[in-house]
Amino acid sequence: MNNGRLKDVGLALGGGAALGAAHIGVLRYLAERDFKVTHIAGTSVGALVGGAYACGVPITELTKFARRARWTKLTRLSIPRMSLFANDRLRDFIYRLVGGRYIHETEIPFAAVACSLETGRQVVLQEGPLAEAILASCAIPGIFEPVEINGELLCDGGVVNQVPDGIVWEMGARQVIAVDLISNVMSNQRPENIFGVFYKALNILTKRTMTFHPDTIVISPPTTGFSTVDLNNYRALIRIGYRAAKDTLEKIWL
Repeated sequence: MNNGRLKDVGLALGGGAALGAAHIGVLRYLAERDFKVTHIAGTSVGALVGGAYACGVPITELTKFARRARWTKLTRLSIPRMSLFANDRLRDFIYRLVGGRYIHETEIPFAAVACSLETGRQVVLQEGPLAEAILASCAIPGIFEPVEINGELLCDGGVVNQVPDGIVWEMGARQVIAVDLISNVMSNQRPENIFGVFYKALNILTKRTMTFHPDTIVISPPTTGFSTVDLNNYRALIRIGYRAAKDTLEKIWL
């Protein structure tokens, strides 16, 4: 029995770079248990996985995407004016996944979260080209170039909203599940490269300010020991995401 709870749920998918493969495991569990996803909002890699799922990309294709993802394919060194890497390869990778769709064309209502580098405010992208919105949400400051949308320079949404469950409630969801990838990764592990330094510093900042709506169901995959920059662990992270969803949600719906 479902304990009175609806199986229609909105999803808030948080940032976490390479840890984002765990989102695929969560989605796989929800699909197998016949949950209906009614709304999705995502930050950074959560916007990438969530935006693709919202426009109908199947879980099998998301898994192939995780398998193919390598930093050599996603990055190209640039003259360091605003970032270490140019955006062209990452943009192409995202376009191959979601095509030229616009956000209003997604099968599931979707929002990507970014941060304005001019005002410091949260920017919720719910219209315009889907791939550009995802790219803006993934633009880690100093690593990837900020993305200009509607005349405003935008960067990674994790700066202002790591797991955007409040946005999913505002979109009209009647029940919200949030997937937090970083709460269990804030260990004493030392960053191994410049990307790791940037990303861990961002995680430390966002973790201190992260809060959830009191009615949000939070799934926190046990990502301790996994690197936010190592893309080789996608299989294990998918399994961890699946198990975390199962362990969390079966306490509520069974």
